[in-house]
Amino acid sequence: MLPNLAFAEILEKFPLACICDKNINALKYFDCKQKVSGTQLDIIENKKNQKVIIFSSFDEKNYQLFDEDNLSLIFNYDAEEYISSILIKKNLDLIFSISYKEYNKKWAYDLKCVSLKKD
Repeated sequence: MLPNLAFAEILEKFPLACICDKNINALKYFDCKQKVSGTQLDIIENKKNQKVIIFSSFDEKNYQLFDEDNLSLIFNYDAEEYISSILIKKNLDLIFSISYKEYNKKWAYDLKCVSLKKD
């Protein structure tokens, strides 16, 4: 599954540097800084099966494109006990979340990203 043309422009901006969003309330921002702080996202080309994969430096995991629509791209890393998701919006707002399967609990953190691509 390859992204539609509207989101090819997001993929063109990789690598991305993403940090906790200072514009959210202070408690959420502090919690984000304590748990996530920031990450660099790099795209990994997988020409064999044409899947879009990104690597997160935060948890050193490869996330596979799971879903796309006209507003965002969703990448997942599925482990035995949890699913980590990275939702990237067109404006490069990012939501990093972890959903624990056994407890049916989800934690989410808002991050802001900028392109590290040299023009």
